[in-house]
Amino acid sequence: MIRFRHRAYRRALQLRLSGENPAAELPSGGATELAFTTALLQVLGRLAKLDGRVNESEIAFAERVISQLGLRLVDHRRESSRRAAIAEFERGKDPEVDVLIAVARLGRAIGSASQLARYVLKTFCEAAYLKSSYSWRDAQVGGLRLKDRQFLREVAETLGFDKATMLDVCAEVRGTADWSATLRGSAAYSHKPKFIPRPSPSLAAAYNLLGISMGASPEELRRAYHKQMALHHPDKLVSQHPSPEALRRAHIKVHAIREAFEMLRQTHRARA
Repeated sequence: MIRFRHRAYRRALQLRLSGENPAAELPSGGATELAFTTALLQVLGRLAKLDGRVNESEIAFAERVISQLGLRLVDHRRESSRRAAIAEFERGKDPEVDVLIAVARLGRAIGSASQLARYVLKTFCEAAYLKSSYSWRDAQVGGLRLKDRQFLREVAETLGFDKATMLDVCAEVRGTADWSATLRGSAAYSHKPKFIPRPSPSLAAAYNLLGISMGASPEELRRAYHKQMALHHPDKLVSQHPSPEALRRAHIKVHAIREAFEMLRQTHRARA
């Protein structure tokens, strides 16, 4: 029933997650928004804790996703809301908590195996890759740790997707369809597969964040990166005596700029 009541919220959320319209206005989502926020925070917490430690980049990723999605239920300007968000993240880290219960509730709210559910799964895949080594020569299949891969599969199944779809979504995050075969353990790939760039919302968002076109040269990419860092680095705010919240936003911004630069730099190298 809540899927029908909050249809406008789900549509706006999909526009933001897909990158089609990152600034789409989010109407009140009620129970659907609560289900999404709870599952998002708990899953991010569990992924961050699976290797036994939580690093700053994982926390920054969670905060960036929350900021980009404009979740009212995680309003950092309201201390009670901020405490509630931290509590859900901590619940996800607790091995005694069944995170899949929150995921199942989310699946019922947004539709099992729906396009929106796929975008949510993609967000979780991005979080999992954030903590991976990205090393092709390590023993981790596709750069994902075994625990992360197993957990993502459970999350995917709870959202209505089979293993093959989960691997395809991971391949989208990596930016090449060949990676999907590698994740499946295909013996055909005993070495790093040729990177085939594909248009994707994440790449488009990276170009937009740095303010350059998709045809930009490596030199233009570097100049754009240094320009954005000079504009948004937290050190620029010191003389203005910024509030803790302003500094937090600045740190999230520069983290996103670095991620975008690294993503596009790897894309340029692969094309060379």
